[in-house]
Amino acid sequence: MLLNKAEKLLMNNPLRAAVQRYYEARRLRDMGGVMNAGHALEIGCGRGVGAEIILELFGADRVDAFDLDEDMVRRAEARLERFGDRVRLWTGDATAIQAEDETYDAVFDFGIIHHIPDWRSALREVYRVLKPGGRFYADEMFERFLSHPVARALLNHPREDRFDHARFAKALEDSGLHVEASYDEGHFGFFVAMKTPDGVRRPAE
Repeated sequence: MLLNKAEKLLMNNPLRAAVQRYYEARRLRDMGGVMNAGHALEIGCGRGVGAEIILELFGADRVDAFDLDEDMVRRAEARLERFGDRVRLWTGDATAIQAEDETYDAVFDFGIIHHIPDWRSALREVYRVLKPGGRFYADEMFERFLSHPVARALLNHPREDRFDHARFAKALEDSGLHVEASYDEGHFGFFVAMKTPDGVRRPAE
């Protein structure tokens, strides 16, 4: 689901970039460690701040990234031009990722999956494109935040089948990803999950 004008304004400002870099990314790095090289994917690249963080704070060699919004991809291309061929961008859908199976050492979600109506399909796609032993780093907004009257008035999100911390963690496990670490802030949450090194999918009971 595309961002409306209000949320697009909220996402494209220096304060949002600072929170993403100095709080969200650092918490995820503390929870799951750095990549120490490797090939990463970012779901929902926005204007390119996340890809920049993945290269600079997580130590990726290369980052692929996509967004549903062509305008955001254009903004990201301008921001990330200095990284040359270390970054590849496209317009795409998280429920049908344009990548071969077992392509990436890590996949990153900086608050994108709650925008997706069929978010469980997106998690299954994350599992598919991760290499065995690869990690999924995610920070997400929960139903408690999205159902607040102010959020409902200003922001455009799917209303059905939203998740809290427990539901998102279970969906990760059901997709085959083992949750290594998570943190619940009530309205928001952080997750690091691994595709098992043998690549065998083990759904939660």
